[in-house]
Amino acid sequence: PEGSILFVTQVPNGGFTSVARAFANHLGSVASAPRGGALMLRYPDGTLRNLTREAGYGVDGMQGPTSVAVREPCVHWDGRRALFSMVMGVPRRWEVRSFYWQVYEVSGLAPGERALIRRVSGQSSAHNNLSPVYGSDDAVIFTSDRPRGGEAHLYPQLDEYESAPS
Repeated sequence: PEGSILFVTQVPNGGFTSVARAFANHLGSVASAPRGGALMLRYPDGTLRNLTREAGYGVDGMQGPTSVAVREPCVHWDGRRALFSMVMGVPRRWEVRSFYWQVYEVSGLAPGERALIRRVSGQSSAHNNLSPVYGSDDAVIFTSDRPRGGEAHLYPQLDEYESAPS
């Protein structure tokens, strides 16, 4: 809706390869992207909606299997839907597991509607997909750390200075 602000909340975090840093900020691990954030919508009258929670994602307090981190919302031209990246879950004790940012679309942004979040199809579930935008033709465009040909031996690509995933 006109005059509304779509934004994300994130848990503060430091470290070289974290979500709020300049380099290697695309990683989905819990250390790089602490869970506990949300996709929020503020209406001109000051009303706040937690869209991720409303759609069944995220928890308060101790983070677990349904906890999330979110980033980079992009509102569609018509203002009725938006794209964003989200990573879900935490490893169980002693579990070694990889987590990847995925692109999602949220609809139901008008007052009185219910938020609905769906994963955008056509993206690799084994790579980080970020910075989603709508093209002028309604195509969903995003950045991915998937190697161009998908070759597993080229993943992750590393920067030349710190050898951090890029």
